[in-house]
Amino acid sequence: MEAVNIRTVREPLYNRLKVQLLEYIESENLQILPTEKELMARYGVSRNTLRRAVKELTAQKVLQPVQGLGTLVYPVPEVTKNSRILVLCDYYSQPFQNETFNKLLFMLNSSHLNSVVMMVDHENIDIARFEEALKDCDGVIVDWFSSYISELLEIVVRSGKKIICLRSPMGNGVPYLTEDIAAGYYKITRHLLELGHTRIAFIGNSNDPARMDGMRKALKERGLSLLPELMVYYDSNFRFTGFEGTEILLERKVPFTAVIAHNDDTALGIQERLLIAGKRIPEDISVIGFDNLSCSEFYPVPLTTCSGDAEAMIRAAIAYLFSARNSGMTLNRFFTPELVIRKSTSRLKA
Repeated sequence: MEAVNIRTVREPLYNRLKVQLLEYIESENLQILPTEKELMARYGVSRNTLRRAVKELTAQKVLQPVQGLGTLVYPVPEVTKNSRILVLCDYYSQPFQNETFNKLLFMLNSSHLNSVVMMVDHENIDIARFEEALKDCDGVIVDWFSSYISELLEIVVRSGKKIICLRSPMGNGVPYLTEDIAAGYYKITRHLLELGHTRIAFIGNSNDPARMDGMRKALKERGLSLLPELMVYYDSNFRFTGFEGTEILLERKVPFTAVIAHNDDTALGIQERLLIAGKRIPEDISVIGFDNLSCSEFYPVPLTTCSGDAEAMIRAAIAYLFSARNSGMTLNRFFTPELVIRKSTSRLKA
């Protein structure tokens, strides 16, 4: 009898990668795929293999590449170049919100998605105009201040449109994407402690538990705690509060070698008042902020600060709105902030 040759057929690598990608998507509840570079490193495959797997998953309607945004996971069928997003922001906003929403509008435009912007006054809301704008939109993105306006949020929920907040809202059950503020303030405080600072002041909002918790955690690890005489609290956190808060610290005549600001805007006011008082930054007093505003690199003394990746948050927000798999889910996701060390902090001199 003639022998029969049995050929072992290996499964194509891209097929195995497809299975791995699906497992990754499900385990991490992804709305958008990481970059090609990240996926190639994660799975040790070539660009061609990755693209073949993505192409097949796209044909199966698991994925959908969107120009300027990335590759969406389980997109809704309505995602087209004509999709419209209602961008809701309160006129009372801080520099970080302004910068973030400028990036948001640019990224929506780059993705060939249309945006409808409404600036609202929470004390004088035009409900009829809001409802009219909502009718023609496929999703809603709100800023932190707008998340307080429960009346508008209830209208969105009744409409069935998906909604997400950039940065964590205070209640209302709105899905959100934000930096891990507590982790950021832990990093900020630890950075100063590692430089030898122990008499650390804070100027900001005491009603923000994440900031306070992050500072306390870092101090506790060194057997330290917040010093009441070095705490200056405000309800608002702008440049003028940093200026006024620093003046209060100086008038108390208590020694301090570093100041943590509520945000970069507050830090600018702190720098200005210290320089007027003849204090050198960082030789006499180190100053550190939060948000990494685009202008913070060009402060009188380039500011050491901390922030999450705003562009990554925006991509995830847009992907969430257009991901069918999350239609019955609430997305609350934290992004790890990174410390940006510049010239406003230095080692404490003995």
